[in-house]
Amino acid sequence: MLTRIVHSSPALESFLGSLRLGLSQPQGDHLLQLVDSLLVCDESKTLAALQRQFLDSTDPSNWADFLRTSPWLAADVRTALRRHQVEWLVAEAQRRGLPKVLYVNLDDSLGKKDKQTSHVEPVDWFHDHNESTPRQPRYHKAFCYLECTLRAGDLTATVDLRLYLRDKTVRRLNRHRPPEHRLHFRSKFRLARDILESLKPLLPTGWTIYVQFDSWYGSEGLLKYVHRHGWHVVCALKSNRNFSGQRLPQFRATLRHKRYTRVCVSATDGKTTTYYVRDAVGRLSELPFDVRVMFSKRHPRARSWAYFASTDLARSVVETLRGYGGRWSCEVVNFYTKTRLGLADFRVRSYEAVERYVVAVHLAWAYVEERLAHERSAQIRCYGDVIRRHRDDHAAAWLRAAVEEGIRTGDVESVLNRFLRQTG
Repeated sequence: MLTRIVHSSPALESFLGSLRLGLSQPQGDHLLQLVDSLLVCDESKTLAALQRQFLDSTDPSNWADFLRTSPWLAADVRTALRRHQVEWLVAEAQRRGLPKVLYVNLDDSLGKKDKQTSHVEPVDWFHDHNESTPRQPRYHKAFCYLECTLRAGDLTATVDLRLYLRDKTVRRLNRHRPPEHRLHFRSKFRLARDILESLKPLLPTGWTIYVQFDSWYGSEGLLKYVHRHGWHVVCALKSNRNFSGQRLPQFRATLRHKRYTRVCVSATDGKTTTYYVRDAVGRLSELPFDVRVMFSKRHPRARSWAYFASTDLARSVVETLRGYGGRWSCEVVNFYTKTRLGLADFRVRSYEAVERYVVAVHLAWAYVEERLAHERSAQIRCYGDVIRRHRDDHAAAWLRAAVEEGIRTGDVESVLNRFLRQTG
C-alpha cells in the first residue's frame, strides 16, 4: 500500500503547539499523528487506515489505547482550543479592520452509522427532522452533536463540538457503569446554554454579539438567557408561537396590506436569492421584552411562510436576515467534517473514546479554518483547497524522502518495498 506521510506536518505541529494543550510528549505525538492522518487519509478513517498513512508509525492498538485509556481529558483540550479560536478570530478581525460585530451560530446535526451498529455507546436511533414529513417520520442509527461557530465579517471559527445523548441512552449506559463514571443527561437546550456560558468570559468587550439558531432552540428560556447578558438573538420561529396575542399565521393576515421589503441574500457560490418580508414589533408569549418578527416567503404569490425573530429593534430587516444567512457556516462545518475528516467514521466504543475522537476532528478542522484565513488566494479559495494543499505538502516531502534514500542506498527495490509496502 502507498504510504503518504514521512513525518508530521510542521505547520500542523506549530498550530497544535500554539494551543498549549498540556499533554505529555507521547500524548502530544499521538494526537499530532491522529490529526495529521485525518487530514491526509482519503478512505474510511478507521484507526488502521489512519496508521497506514505513515511510513513509520506505532501499532494501531496504541492509537486505540490513546483514545480509550490514556489519562487525558477531552474537555481540557476543547477548552484550550476554544480559547485559541476566539482569541485568533478577534485578533484577525481587528487586524483587518472589520466591524465589531460577532455572530454566534448554534446548530446540531446527525452523524449516520450503519443500522446494525449496537456497541458504540453514543450511537442510538434519532429522529431526522430534515428528512421527515408530518405523515412519514424518518429515523437513523446515528450520533448527535451540537456545534457552535463564530463569524466576524468573512472570518469563521468553529469553537465547539459536543456530543448529545438521549435521556434513554444515558439511562441504558449508566446501568453498566460504576457510580463514579456515570453519565449525566443534558438536553440540547442545556448543552447550548453551556456552550454560551463557556464562551461568555472569552467574548470581547465593546462588540455587538448576535446569537443565532433555528426554531428548535427558540425557547423562551434560551431567549431570556441571551437577553440577560446584553446580547441579541436572531432565530427562526415555529408557526405555533403566539405573537401579540395571536398565532403567527393569524397575525400575518393583519399585515396583508403592508408593503413587502425585498431582501437579497447572496450564497457562497455567488447566487442571490430574493425574499419578500413583512415585519412587526410586539411580544412573543412568555417573554418580558419586545421583539421584531419577520414574515418571509420566496415569492409574493408563494403559500409557504418562514418566521424569524430579532431582539435588536434598531436593526433593519435587510441587515438582520443577511446576518442570519451566516448560519450557513454550520452546514459547511457539517459537510467537511463528515465527508473529508471522517467525523462519523470512528469504531471505538466507549463514550469517552468517541468524545476524544471528535475533539481530534475538531482540531483538524480548526487548523484548516485558520490556514484558509492566512493563505486565501486565487489558488486557495475554499476549505477543500486547504486540505488538498496539506496533502500536496506531504506528497512532496514523501517523494523527496524516497528519492534521497534511493540515491543514498542505490537499492531501488528496497526503497519501493519500504515506501510502497510491497510484499514478496
